[in-house]
Amino acid sequence: MSTILSSKLFSKMLLFLGIGVMLSACSFAPDYEQPKMDIPEAWTKLTPATQPLNTDWWKRFNDPVLNAMVDEALKNNQDLAASMAGIRQAAAQANIGSSSLWPSVSASGSATATGVSEKQANSSFGANMPSSKWFTAYQGQLAASWELDFWGATRNHYTRLTNIMLQTALKHEALRLSIAGQVCQSYFAMLSYDMQLATAKRTLATREEALRIYTSRYKLGELTELDWQRAKAEVETARASVHNNTMALDNCEASLQVLLGRSPREIWKSPERGAAIDKLPNPPAIPEGLPSELLLRRPDIRAAEFGIMASNAGIGEARAQFFPSFSITGALGTLAAGFGNLFTPASGTWGYGASVGLPIFSGGALWYNLKNAEALKEEAIATYKSTVMSAFSDVRTSLTAQKESDNVVKAMQAQVDSLRKAASIARLQYDNGYTDYLTVLDAERQLFTAELSLASALQNRLNSMALGGGWEDPNVRPSFPVINADDVVAAQRKGTVGVRAEKAAERAAKQ
Repeated sequence: MSTILSSKLFSKMLLFLGIGVMLSACSFAPDYEQPKMDIPEAWTKLTPATQPLNTDWWKRFNDPVLNAMVDEALKNNQDLAASMAGIRQAAAQANIGSSSLWPSVSASGSATATGVSEKQANSSFGANMPSSKWFTAYQGQLAASWELDFWGATRNHYTRLTNIMLQTALKHEALRLSIAGQVCQSYFAMLSYDMQLATAKRTLATREEALRIYTSRYKLGELTELDWQRAKAEVETARASVHNNTMALDNCEASLQVLLGRSPREIWKSPERGAAIDKLPNPPAIPEGLPSELLLRRPDIRAAEFGIMASNAGIGEARAQFFPSFSITGALGTLAAGFGNLFTPASGTWGYGASVGLPIFSGGALWYNLKNAEALKEEAIATYKSTVMSAFSDVRTSLTAQKESDNVVKAMQAQVDSLRKAASIARLQYDNGYTDYLTVLDAERQLFTAELSLASALQNRLNSMALGGGWEDPNVRPSFPVINADDVVAAQRKGTVGVRAEKAAERAAKQ
């Protein structure tokens, strides 16, 4: 086979390859610039705790059951499983895009038997012609083709797919934070309903016992029918509250089981509990003076920025379609009538060539394709800015919620303590004839309402930690990956593609 490919052919193919490599450095993608926004340098008005919060923020509640539930959800939640499959899909697409950067090589072989008609026009067959009308051809061939990326279309296509893959991985990271937060909120809601249900059952038992006594007094004529009917109504009010809280608790438990990724059989069971809601510690607060740069590293914001980068590369891809496309091809093979002669030097074949294509008229398709790419970038920029705005809005509301929700709990706890004393005094005065029964009912209603509200306030105080995981504590290793894509971004800005998408996905999605 060494005689098949002449040195002249080899030199020409090398020349084509060299030209392709040099010209592939061109790119029509705009230089990427991070959208400018009026961002505060630091949150200087904060007055919370000084210890930084890490991404595993739920562990600060010191509840082993809650910690186990979050770990279970991060392993078994089906939304996360679907998101992980999306990362693998995006990585596969990026690798498909990278394959276009290289020549494609294929091999083929064939054996064909052919019969020629003796009666065809200008036939060479005849009585004195010994040639056979039957013959067999054996052929083997290696073919290579390469579309030269003169204008960076292929490279921008790969860059766009790589950015989409990284955006998908960061969205997965954001989803993990969201699932952890949903588990915590469902767990806190379950504990709150536990407290409300216990309060309702205790109130119902107390009122049923009081009704039993009031019924005896009513029969003896010591109690008016009006007061007796009011006592009966209060019993049913408490009974209805028991049923309502039972339904709410059951709904919360079922939702929590789904978040944890448990089987349909386990969904019918009641989840385990740790500490009661009034025994959990106060949630840790956002540290004082954190720079805004940390907030901008939230995975949802980083994902939105990669969306801009992907659309930016898409513009370069669309612009390149206006220019000529160049391809080079080459083939090496053998062709012989007998299989034994297939690999002899005399049966060798070869060929090479180049082609060029220039779009002339497409009905405006290329123009509108470019306008679509530019509009996608505008949309991505708007999405990024909206995500940043929402993040800072979350910070503002979370700061207020963390501070004020604790004050609400303290105020409502004091209210409950006072109303318990008031209800006790009202019952004592009524039993001794110093006040009417309406005063007792009013005091007990206020106490019951305040106790239910206290349970909700405790839940709200715990839920005020919804921002957890919005920044990174450099001293703590998180239980899930935090993607540092700065190197990839720098490489893309320099016009290089030295990072394989599959490896990036493995680092981003590793459990």
